[in-house]
Amino acid sequence: MPPDEAWDALKRAASAVGKVEEAHDATRSLVMKARYGLNPVRVRVAVISGGDGRLSLLLIQGRGQDVWGVASRKVIERLIGALSSPS
Repeated sequence: MPPDEAWDALKRAASAVGKVEEAHDATRSLVMKARYGLNPVRVRVAVISGGDGRLSLLLIQGRGQDVWGVASRKVIERLIGALSSPS
């Protein structure tokens, strides 16, 4: 998927999973906040362009407050699920 389409899809998916706290169109990056149980989780995601401009990669970084990272992983799984769902 081209980076601009991926960026639009990411913003929609992040809004469906949690609250988008920051979104930067110039860098195609955002910070979202969601909950898994009682655990608040912040996730930073960026869309990175492939060499030919037709592909894109996601760089995802979870920042949970749980010791084992379970909450972060679950929120990231929900985000990926929302990205995979047809819009």
